Amino acid sequence: MDTIEILKGNDLFNELDEKELLAIAALTKIRKVAKNTFVINAGDSDSSMYIIKQGSVNVKVANEDGKEMILTTLKQGDQFGELSLLDAKPRSADIVSNEKCEFLIIQKEPFNKLLEENSKIAINVINFLCSKVRFVTFVAQGLALMDVYGRLVKLLHDLSETNEEGKLQVSIPLTHKDIALRVGSSREMISRILKELETGSYLMIKNKIITINKKLPLAW
Repeated sequence: MDTIEILKGNDLFNELDEKELLAIAALTKIRKVAKNTFVINAGDSDSSMYIIKQGSVNVKVANEDGKEMILTTLKQGDQFGELSLLDAKPRSADIVSNEKCEFLIIQKEPFNKLLEENSKIAINVINFLCSKVRFVTFVAQGLALMDVYGRLVKLLHDLSETNEEGKLQVSIPLTHKDIALRVGSSREMISRILKELETGSYLMIKNKIITINKKLPLAW
C-alpha cells in the first residue's frame, strides 16, 4: 500500500481530505526493522510518531520488578508514539516488532508547524485524543471489573476475525504466556482455562492459532 492509502486507513487521519493527506505524507520518512526488534523503549526521549506500513508490533509495559504486560497488538495502518509527538514527554511503553516491519515516521517539529497552519488537522487530532481517553477508560473498567476469564474472553473476541469456515479465529500466534501478559494473569491460570475450553470443544488451538468453535461460556 502507498503512503496515502495507509494514512486514509489510520484513525488519526482518516477524516482528512486528499490535500491534507498529501501535506502529511510529505512529512513522512521510512524505517524498516527486523522481527523481535525494540522499535521504542519506555523512557526514550525521541518524539516521533510511527505508522505501521507493513507488519505488526506489541505494546508492552513492565513494573520495577520486571513483570511485563502486553497492552495491545498494532497492525498495518495503526500508529504509536502519538503522545510523545504532541507533548515531547518520554515514551510510556516498549514497542517490539512481531515480524519484519516497515514504518512511516513523522517528526515533532514539522508536524507542529503543520498543525499551526491547518486548523482542520489540529481539530482532527483533538477528536482522536478524546476517543483515546474514552478507550483507555473503557479498558481500565474492564481490568477493574472483569475477572481473568472475562478478560480472556474479551481478548479473544478483540483479536479474532471470521475465517473461511465462518468461525472466529485469532490469526496471531499466541502462547499461554503471551495471553497471560495481555490479561494480567499467571500462565498457569490461562493454561487451566484454555484446557477446559478445549475439552468442552469451545475452541481449538493448533500451532498457537486459536479458533473459537462456538459461543464461549458466560463464566468459568
